[in-house]
Amino acid sequence: MFSSLLKKQMMRAGFLLLVSSFLLPFSAKAAPIEKVDVSLSAVGGDLPPAVEKRVISSISSIGNRVLVGKEESLFSLNSSAYNKVLADIINRVVIGYVVSDLTVSYGRDTAFHVTLQPVGQIIRHVDTEIDYGGLTPEAARYVAADTADVPALMDNLLIGLPVDSVGWAESVSQSAGRDLLSQILPEFQANFEVESGENTKVKIYLIPQGKIVRSSRLTFEKTTIPRLLMLRAAEETETALSALRGLPVDFVTRHSEKISSDMNDILKKDSFIEKYGIATDTSLVSGETAELRVNALTDHWVIRTEVWLDAGRDGDKNTAVEGMLGHYIGKHSTVFGEARFYPGPMDWNVYGGFSHQFGSFMDLGYKYDFVDNANHIFGNVPIGNKFSLRYDRDFKKRENEFGFSYKIHNYITLEYVYNDEDGKWLRLIANL
Repeated sequence: MFSSLLKKQMMRAGFLLLVSSFLLPFSAKAAPIEKVDVSLSAVGGDLPPAVEKRVISSISSIGNRVLVGKEESLFSLNSSAYNKVLADIINRVVIGYVVSDLTVSYGRDTAFHVTLQPVGQIIRHVDTEIDYGGLTPEAARYVAADTADVPALMDNLLIGLPVDSVGWAESVSQSAGRDLLSQILPEFQANFEVESGENTKVKIYLIPQGKIVRSSRLTFEKTTIPRLLMLRAAEETETALSALRGLPVDFVTRHSEKISSDMNDILKKDSFIEKYGIATDTSLVSGETAELRVNALTDHWVIRTEVWLDAGRDGDKNTAVEGMLGHYIGKHSTVFGEARFYPGPMDWNVYGGFSHQFGSFMDLGYKYDFVDNANHIFGNVPIGNKFSLRYDRDFKKRENEFGFSYKIHNYITLEYVYNDEDGKWLRLIANL
């Protein structure tokens, strides 16, 4: 529509230009127009910035097509006629407004100043509704926090506009509204439905873009108490974490600190964690599987319980229950007591020892077996979040033992063990 209207008006302008060129002496030609600048004002108040930008763009396009490259003197000598033609073109293109005043300063750099008068009904109220699609209520709350200002922005965009102008130029409300939403929610596509009138209704449909969160998991990285004691807190947090499904991965990445903090708040409110003052901290790793990594630490004590089941090992110590109680000395050192019970045939090992943590790189320590009267040195090297390598040296038996473990789950670890005396086997460890 814009193109056909503009062509008709160009023909009128071209006819005037042709007539003017015959009326002017050949020697009167001046330099051609190279540039058109447009300024805009509106009767009764300013236009919304997005609408003003669109109107200026349309008027600039008209000015460039009609004037640029033509001799400015042709227009200067017939300014009244040309101004009338230009005003008529603008009236046909900018729907919902009429030109109440137009001044043009012709020259190499030609300047337009246009004053517009709204016509017809004016939008006086905007009711904005946002549809979050298939997102869970919990996920929608995170998106709603980003879109809290959208109704006010739509008010600023539309209130005061002529009702007819809402459908102008591919719909001001939709194109300008999408520009606003793309800045606020770049991870979503926004589709608009607009019922224009004095009371205009805008419904915005949000559609996730890019990769989507499809699953989630909670991973304990470091704990100083038995994990079973935090089972209830972990399950509640995992349920909240699963609500992220359906959100764009980029959105979760942008809000990872907030989401991580909210998950940590759920952990801290658990009655057991709250009662014993266990310090928790979390970090969220976004992806198609959103992973919440959790540390749960006490100030002074370290408590660990495990159950072992060995497969492929000769002997009668293929099942064991181990418990450890330690106390921090400073930030990186621990003194501990450890007991290991073998149920069939019944046997025991009881240890006392000391360990030191060298950052996140390695733990080294010494322990003494009070049952076998044996000295041990040991070390553990974590490899990422899933793997670790351990070493134990029994000086009495002169045996070395190596273990390479993979954490299958928060509560289950699989370890490949090699011992100088007993050979190699697999060990399934329940991290209680």
